[in-house]
Amino acid sequence: MENFNKLVSGLKAFSREIEKNGDGKTFLGGDRLSNTDISLMPWAFRYYIFEHYRGEEYAIPYDEPELHAYKEWFDNVFSLESVKRTLPDKDRYLEHIGKYADSSARSKVANAVRRGVSAHEIEDDKDTY
Repeated sequence: MENFNKLVSGLKAFSREIEKNGDGKTFLGGDRLSNTDISLMPWAFRYYIFEHYRGEEYAIPYDEPELHAYKEWFDNVFSLESVKRTLPDKDRYLEHIGKYADSSARSKVANAVRRGVSAHEIEDDKDTY
């Protein structure tokens, strides 16, 4: 839970940066998407996974006043047609990612995650997938 709380704290800091733009601007760069907005989008879209696999206490607390600007940013960004066309279907993505959540995935990366090491530390000739 500690790391999730750090994530929420970071989103609050992001929200404060958006608020500095004022005048209802909901992108970090003001009226236009910035590289920072674009970098956060794929992760922000997938935060629902935490709640799905870890429970309600891992839901992003969008109703907290400190996250108001972040929620507006989120809604605005993900309502853009250019963004919507790039997003995976949520249910299909949950199905895809489920094998990592329940530890049934078999790959070099999955094995590394289970062992708590980096994938480059897995030795192909010794470690099985």
